[in-house]
Amino acid sequence: MKKLRLAICLLFLCLVSSCGSIEPVATTTADLKDVSLLLESVIYAKSGTEVTIRFVEGKGPLQTDKVVLRPEREDEAEVVCDIYSLGGSDFKFKLPVKFSYGSYKFCLRRDGQLKGYGTVEFAGSAPSGPESGGFTPGAGMTVYGQVSCGGKPVAGAVVSDGYEVVASDKDGYYQMASKKQAGYVFISIPSGYEVESNGVLPVFHKKLYKDAKVVERADFTLFESGDQTNHTVLYFGDMHMAKRTNDQAQFKTFTSEINQYVSSHPADKIYAITLGDMTWDLYWYSNTYCFAQYLNDINVVKNLQIFHTIGNHDHDMNVVGDWEGARKFRDEICPNYYSFNIGKIHYVVLDDIESANTTASQTDGGVRNHIAKLVSEDLEWLKKDLAFVPKTTPVVVTLHAPVLSKDGGNALQNADNLKSVLSGYNATIVSGHTHVVYNADKNGIKEYNSGAVCGAWWWAGKYYPTFNVSTDGAPNGYRITTVTGTEQKSLFKAIGRTDDYQFRSYDRNMISLTAENTGVPSSKAGILASEDKGSYATSSSANEVIINVWDYDTGWKVEVTENGKALSVSQLKNAYDPAFLLGYTIPRLKEADGVTWHQSATNHLFKVTASSATSALEIKVTDDEGREYKETMKRPKDFTIDTYR
Repeated sequence: MKKLRLAICLLFLCLVSSCGSIEPVATTTADLKDVSLLLESVIYAKSGTEVTIRFVEGKGPLQTDKVVLRPEREDEAEVVCDIYSLGGSDFKFKLPVKFSYGSYKFCLRRDGQLKGYGTVEFAGSAPSGPESGGFTPGAGMTVYGQVSCGGKPVAGAVVSDGYEVVASDKDGYYQMASKKQAGYVFISIPSGYEVESNGVLPVFHKKLYKDAKVVERADFTLFESGDQTNHTVLYFGDMHMAKRTNDQAQFKTFTSEINQYVSSHPADKIYAITLGDMTWDLYWYSNTYCFAQYLNDINVVKNLQIFHTIGNHDHDMNVVGDWEGARKFRDEICPNYYSFNIGKIHYVVLDDIESANTTASQTDGGVRNHIAKLVSEDLEWLKKDLAFVPKTTPVVVTLHAPVLSKDGGNALQNADNLKSVLSGYNATIVSGHTHVVYNADKNGIKEYNSGAVCGAWWWAGKYYPTFNVSTDGAPNGYRITTVTGTEQKSLFKAIGRTDDYQFRSYDRNMISLTAENTGVPSSKAGILASEDKGSYATSSSANEVIINVWDYDTGWKVEVTENGKALSVSQLKNAYDPAFLLGYTIPRLKEADGVTWHQSATNHLFKVTASSATSALEIKVTDDEGREYKETMKRPKDFTIDTYR
């Protein structure tokens, strides 16, 4: 009866958490890439007996698929098994009578297509008493396992269940008194190692299936990565994939660029981290676009492991509370906070979105509340995680909502708590959420609020392909950070542009954004005027030039000369870029009664005044690494889409 109740509960959870309307769970998927298995790290089954494999929310195989077990050694033959039973949440196959126990890559084969789902250790029978491997968990220990690479133990590897943090001993074994609250354990991948991939997802966590009081084993297999001292990290801010505003077609431009970047640097160690809001919870149901569909779109990226950060729109609005809100992310992507090491850098991924949803609704977008705040579990875990990290090791923290504002003040509700935990470390923060670009530095903590892959929710790119602009006028893009030892050099990269595209210049004399001049219906002239925060309706004759240097940072220089004479450059505070009006507000008002998104005030606009309306200006921007970006600005310079895309 207990098992029956559990099965009913599991079925109910699958029904209420699936993307799309609530309906009976399908038992098969049309493509192997959609199959999502729940694999245990160790399967205890004797040769010739059946094995049961569970799958996620109806995302199972066809009964005609083949189970393919590939041994770690390439000179050993693969094992192929038929699926003889397929249910609504699991399937069964039998091991051959003559079967060699050990580690195998678990794969499915269909019509010539082969997909791997992870490495499984097949053992003949469940241990009772001392382990055959010579390790017996201590009293009160509920989770344990061995960390190994190439069959050899890895000592000092840090493993956590999200609450307890421990390290492996000289024989590679770890153990912890886990309450199994999160339902998984994860490894903080040691420097010099990597884990296998499931598409773009690094497989660094193992799910736990047994009762909290039952001892459970979860092993981790690592692979030598080679020297990571020098490496590159790509940071992908808000993607907001939702199957709308032509986002999937635009997304292909981004993924193609990433593939090109990786393939053009074959000798480099390259990794990526998202900054949250890969999806958009408001459209999980109405557009049937959630994590499975996102993974379909992002998995065209090859030879790149992408670590993921959870955003507010990656929480489920159809449930109540923070823990349940993040369940789907944890089940289908990865833990919502964790850490890993690359080279000499310790990377930490945090969840700083507390879902305060008190009413579940699939349809009412207004019933969606969140707080930009690190929950206590994150902070307590982080203290334990950093206890294994020397103070001399640089720490990079990614999270969704920014910790600092563009002026260096606190943007996160409990920012001081995080600063306290990071005290004494050389810490860098990379965040998203705002869809703008700014860099802040306060009391030794550096933060890059790193823009959005989608710009302003893909709207400008929908209207004007190749001109995707954010609310602060910055282009859509991503951050590239190159690491040499402990030194990090960072640059915001606009999608579809070369690295040296770091600013945009406007001839203020040529800007006049009235309804009459832009084709906005006269009935909406008042809306356009109210959205024009920078007073760009009236053209000027003051010969002013505005320059948007979106990745501007302390130590950067903006220099302008006219006929060889240096002009005085002033930095504007809380100013507004007119390109957002051009790329989003105006075309949106031509087809709709109002707008959803508004101009954002920024501190990375600069102004100079020329002596003539027709003189050419030489603009030079020098970043804090000494890299120079230049433009010979010929004036008058038209303020049109074609001028800038």
